[in-house]
Amino acid sequence: MPEGQAMRATLQRRMLLLGMIPRHPRRRSAPDLKEGLAYRGIDVSLRTVERDVENLSSFLPLGCDDRERPYGWYWSDDAPLQDVPALDPETALTLAIVDAHASSLLPPAARDRLKAHVKRATEVLEASGEGSGLRLWPDRVRILSAGPPLNPPPIPDGVFPTVQQALLERRCLDVTYRSRSRGHTRDHRIHPLALVFREPITYLLATMEPYQNVLQLAVHRLEAVSLTDVPAKDPDAGFDLAKRIADGDFDYPEGDKVQLELRVNGSVAYHLGEAGLADDQTITADGSGGYRVTATVRDSARVRWWILGMGSSVEVIQPASLREGVATELRNAAERYL
Repeated sequence: MPEGQAMRATLQRRMLLLGMIPRHPRRRSAPDLKEGLAYRGIDVSLRTVERDVENLSSFLPLGCDDRERPYGWYWSDDAPLQDVPALDPETALTLAIVDAHASSLLPPAARDRLKAHVKRATEVLEASGEGSGLRLWPDRVRILSAGPPLNPPPIPDGVFPTVQQALLERRCLDVTYRSRSRGHTRDHRIHPLALVFREPITYLLATMEPYQNVLQLAVHRLEAVSLTDVPAKDPDAGFDLAKRIADGDFDYPEGDKVQLELRVNGSVAYHLGEAGLADDQTITADGSGGYRVTATVRDSARVRWWILGMGSSVEVIQPASLREGVATELRNAAERYL
């Protein structure tokens, strides 16, 4: 192979290797890196890969976990982001907005994984010049919660990164979990399936041996976690996160879908006209200054919370069971203020 062509091949291979090496605490062995190169159409010997990463580590912040073979390579925690091609200002602004949103949505351990990217994005925006509108935007964008600003509950150190690793590598976890409903702490082996962030709580969806039902485990109640070498498995019936969300699993369902009928004032009608309750929602004037709203929704705690939060602006007409439940709750609440 001509010398120039060989140099280009070596550069290409090493650039790919740098992109495949994860940031600490994750790691990747030379055999894994060799397999990754082969997947990208580059077939070289294991020794070539080992020489490449050893050479790169001589002038880049790469570390090697040599406690057991095969050794695992990683970028150090504080390694600056190597953005090739260069990060453009528009993408940097998007990362800054994501970071602003993550401050109220993600646990601190998850936000830590963005630090190098956000730092690089900040450098790009600051370098865009005094007169650049992009430079101003991180201070001109805010993402606000629809409800009261609640602080995420603290997650024990080391728990979230281990949960992430288990999900990425499809491995079981041995956990110590504190149950809210039963008020005690027990050890379990779980098969992690997915993460769901419902502000301000982070949930791990998992099955718990020897059962098949999918549970929602609040990550902050995982008092200890240990990664195993046992492969994680989906339930026998399969697992579809999108379907579970669409079916209302995270709305605290209290029954099946119902035909909801409400009487609302003009302000609520306008709001629902912009952001509806369901695809089949209808809004019609009732002739007395108010409006009738109908929609097919799942009977859930979230629907009831929304109705109760609207106070006298919303009256439930149907179904009768929901109307009576809301009326009872309002009567009980009113008594506390007498």
